[in-house]
Amino acid sequence: LAAMLRLRRLATRLLRAPRPMPIVRAFSGKPGEHPGDEQIYGREAEELELEKLGIERFDREPASGPFGTLEKPAIIYSTKGERVVGCVGPKEDPHDVAWMNLRAGPKHVCTICGQVFKLEDAANRYPQLKSQTA
Repeated sequence: LAAMLRLRRLATRLLRAPRPMPIVRAFSGKPGEHPGDEQIYGREAEELELEKLGIERFDREPASGPFGTLEKPAIIYSTKGERVVGCVGPKEDPHDVAWMNLRAGPKHVCTICGQVFKLEDAANRYPQLKSQTA
């Protein structure tokens, strides 16, 4: 019994002993290089490829541009078949945000100001990437 208690105390001390920290190595490549580029695929690979061309793939700013009309709608890009958009009206006569769910295909009209939106595939926005991968 005494031997078992000594063995238990020893095991407890070993388990509570401080452990050395694992060695973590930081990537120290050149600007524009990313660790493991060869392991990246999908949207992340597309984003990095466009970054090399000087294009920001995921624009995090609100969409803005000329007021959309039936002849020339405001183009909204999406990688999916639909996207939620908030319309605040023209700069000269803004209104509260009117949310709408754009779907690929038809044009969508804001019920408050009449601005017209059209959803397009985000791949159409970056012809440079298509020419690089073709």
